Amino acid sequence: MNPPTTRKSWISARLQIASYIFLFFGCAAFAGVGATVAFIDPTRSRAMGISALIIAGSVGIATVRLWKRVLPAIFACGALNGLIIIGQGHALNSPDVVVARSLGVVLTLAMISAAALTARANSRRFTSVERLSFIGIFLCFIVLFSSFDIKSAAVAGAVCCACIPPIWDLVTRRSKTLSI
Repeated sequence: MNPPTTRKSWISARLQIASYIFLFFGCAAFAGVGATVAFIDPTRSRAMGISALIIAGSVGIATVRLWKRVLPAIFACGALNGLIIIGQGHALNSPDVVVARSLGVVLTLAMISAAALTARANSRRFTSVERLSFIGIFLCFIVLFSSFDIKSAAVAGAVCCACIPPIWDLVTRRSKTLSI
């Protein structure tokens, strides 16, 4: 007689995914606040800001293997934000901030592309190229959570970092066919 098979609880998988989302956003937000305190806010200790930036950044970079699977969902939420901009014509939580609907279309397409690209990168073996790409995305999110006035450049940087693995595949595949 075979022993009964044990099924994994659906709660543990969902709880694990939620913890990875909190890990990603927690590290990025803490590092972003650290960057703001270190480089912008003159009323707080620079050493405290640099310490927060280094600690949170290091934890985020060291745990990239854990939160890499939730990046497609994070970018999909960004696409939903773009759809709200298209529908309402203003920023998500700020009705007084008018945003052009054409910018909402660009944001939505960029976020959908980044979600698809990170999902594709997650479906393959995790190499150093994917690791560097995802670390680049993490660094862009740090900038988004800081008070630096380059938010659009950070979004563009995150989308560009999501493009690195497929471009790397094209280059290596092409070089392999040329060398044969």
